[in-house]
Amino acid sequence: MPAAVAMALASALLGCQHLITNDTQQNNPQLSHVKVAVVYENINDGLLIGRDANKTIEILKETCVDLIFRGFWKWMPVVESPDNIPPELLGLAPENATLEEIVDFLRRSGHYYEELERWVSAIKKEIPEIIFVGAVPAQTVARIEYNPITGRVYPMNETWAMALDPQKWGITYNGTPVTKERFQSWFYGIHPYGGEIGEYDPSKVLAYFPDITNPDFQELLVSWAKRQIDCGADAIWIDMLYTQASLLAKITGDVNHPAVEESIEAAKKVVDAIHEYGKEKGRYIYVGSWIGPFVMMEVQSETFPYSPPAMDFVTVSMSNEEVLNKQLDKAKWQKIVSAIKEKYGNIPIFAFIDWAFDNSQMVMFSQRLTKEEQREVLRKFDESFTEMGINFAYPVHGGYLGRGEITTRLAFGKYRFYDALAPEFETYETIRELAQGKK
Repeated sequence: MPAAVAMALASALLGCQHLITNDTQQNNPQLSHVKVAVVYENINDGLLIGRDANKTIEILKETCVDLIFRGFWKWMPVVESPDNIPPELLGLAPENATLEEIVDFLRRSGHYYEELERWVSAIKKEIPEIIFVGAVPAQTVARIEYNPITGRVYPMNETWAMALDPQKWGITYNGTPVTKERFQSWFYGIHPYGGEIGEYDPSKVLAYFPDITNPDFQELLVSWAKRQIDCGADAIWIDMLYTQASLLAKITGDVNHPAVEESIEAAKKVVDAIHEYGKEKGRYIYVGSWIGPFVMMEVQSETFPYSPPAMDFVTVSMSNEEVLNKQLDKAKWQKIVSAIKEKYGNIPIFAFIDWAFDNSQMVMFSQRLTKEEQREVLRKFDESFTEMGINFAYPVHGGYLGRGEITTRLAFGKYRFYDALAPEFETYETIRELAQGKK
């Protein structure tokens, strides 16, 4: 942390009175009172960059944070601890990687459940009212998977059985059957966890696109959320929850196709299961995701004939063009906000700079814009989103920077994630100023 930041801590804390209190909004006693949200993925990444839990807490206090968005992200299997790695999972490790190297990496990255629980506990001890949002993907199941609730390891034959097979509904495209292999090969080729490959071989890829209507995958997906809840997460954000429905609607050309309807119903079932687990634990767990086709088709003057799941909050992101132009298309956003309220009701909306691909919004923000332009964008986006009733989650830490030719600026000279305090970006002072202004 820069010296100037540390020196400002005492005075900053005087202005950071957390305003979260209970209200009467049904099922949402705290979320509607969030003033300051930040992206911090993963919260325990600090181990990699020499930022311990105490320094992270200082940052959270100094920026008056009410909500940590994407505080933990499950992608490939996450284990309890480096001392308890199911041997079957080693089949996903890079070729020639030793067990000692894998254990060492886990300890340095802190990306395991015991460490997550330790960090969340430390944060909540100092900031008891903070809302911690964990994150899970609905768009991937690893070739070898792990259920952190039951401890069960799923071998390839079981995970491949969970992979989406459009032939479950006899789906064709341009008169040709869309086979399981054809769909999985296509998705693997365009997705960051995959890439261009020759002949598709399920035994040689890292992951598959799962079928959300498959009960086994539903159980697995919910187990990832449950374990984060057990670690102290107050909310779960589900990435690409409606992607299966959207893809199948596009392939079939029919939003009323049974495959689309069943995919939406399955998404609702997952959300309900997470809510139910919270009740079992005596807590209310918030669940959120993207706005999905319910809103975007409406904005495009089309109809998506389904109601969304019982969401507590939704997320949006700006376009690459808006990042590069350093301003939002307000006419477009007015339509989006109106459609959100119509489809979801009056629930909180959070915006953040998204990432994944080599040409994502975060890549544009971090690589195409200078430090000064990044600060300008943060100010303009924060002002514009606030005017629209959207809470802009400041990018304090996290966000994949890509591997393409454009990516030449890495955090601290070597990490492919964004960090506002890194000398390559230096946006933290602006974030601190904006956050304190909200309190």
